[in-house]
Amino acid sequence: MDEQEKAKILVVDDDASLLELLVDTLTTIGYDIDGAPGGVEALQMLKQGTYNLMITDIKMPGVDGLQLLRKVRRYYPRMPVLFITGVASADIIGQALPDGFLAKPFRISQIERLIENALNHKSDEFPSRMRKVLIVDDDEEFRTALSDALSLSQYLPFHVSHGAAALKELEGGTMDAVITDYQLSDTDGVSLIESIKKQYPGMLTVLTGSSVSPDSFTRQPQAASVDAFLSKPFRAGEFLDLLRRCGIGSAIDNN
Repeated sequence: MDEQEKAKILVVDDDASLLELLVDTLTTIGYDIDGAPGGVEALQMLKQGTYNLMITDIKMPGVDGLQLLRKVRRYYPRMPVLFITGVASADIIGQALPDGFLAKPFRISQIERLIENALNHKSDEFPSRMRKVLIVDDDEEFRTALSDALSLSQYLPFHVSHGAAALKELEGGTMDAVITDYQLSDTDGVSLIESIKKQYPGMLTVLTGSSVSPDSFTRQPQAASVDAFLSKPFRAGEFLDLLRRCGIGSAIDNN
């Protein structure tokens, strides 16, 4: 970033004293700072203005820092995000993949150095390559397990329980792949995929289910809209292998 250009930074923390300290200190240093007391407020501010960088605590009520980062990676993929926290483990930080991390307590010189490094980092080197996968299934345990596996492999997963929620989620931005169960509470997986393909013909669509075998399904006329089928139960590694075979490698694969 040009040194003459004042960076606009959004600081998010539910600790009012720390938020005020960071806003005042970073403003004095020369940055253009806005503060938000939580993730919900931060998302509203991101919709209303443009920021060069966001600094957020992890442990916050409502929308926490991990959820906030996931939203930012989807809707603002070129904006760097720094974490400040005193509670998260290295494993959580590794899975979340922020652009920098600072453990409390910290010195202002440390966060200033992290800010400069993040602002000078090429914005398209990593976050924009994260592949986004939408999981549609009414089984919460299945959604969570597959989402965790995708996160560990450096994909960016989103998950919903039914078809209408999936279509609404897609309105906010396209995905690289969608995996949906055959049986949903408000529709069936094939009908959902057909609707998705009409709007996003290039999106990878994967159908899964325990009541239909791959052989019997592929003989059905509506199978033409489905790119792949996985019979439940399946290992998360099978889905990850499928994504890679279809050219949707993770950030790890692309490095």
